[in-house]
Amino acid sequence: MEAFLVLADSGNTDQATGKVHLLGAGWSLTGPVVPPSAVAGFLRIPWNDVKEDFTFRLRLVDDARNPVEIPLADGQAKPVGFEGGLDVGFDQPQEDVARRIPMNLSFSLNIPPLPLVPGRVYEWILDVGEVEVASVRFGVRPETATV
Repeated sequence: MEAFLVLADSGNTDQATGKVHLLGAGWSLTGPVVPPSAVAGFLRIPWNDVKEDFTFRLRLVDDARNPVEIPLADGQAKPVGFEGGLDVGFDQPQEDVARRIPMNLSFSLNIPPLPLVPGRVYEWILDVGEVEVASVRFGVRPETATV
């Protein structure tokens, strides 16, 4: 399985075609005030590996790979992340051409503004099942940075 993640300003997944539409894609620096953003994921799965549905987890960690947590109203903290399933849901294609290329799965998740610390590096990590398959790092500019 191959996978990669892309950061963008916003994204939308077309459920009918599986295509992802992104605006402002490909950045790696933001802030110091972190605006809304999106994370898009693209997976290429060889047909030999398409036997069942997949679970996935997208998680945000700091530069020491500790989970990033956001404070809740009750004083608790919650790790930033998303979980879901990738529904394969169909048989292998009968066409020779379609069988010679991997199955493509893609998604985008819009992320609200996060209270991240300026001057730090963060990383979104995509796990499929129990395996880390992709990640993308980004930095939050320090308060004193000029644009």
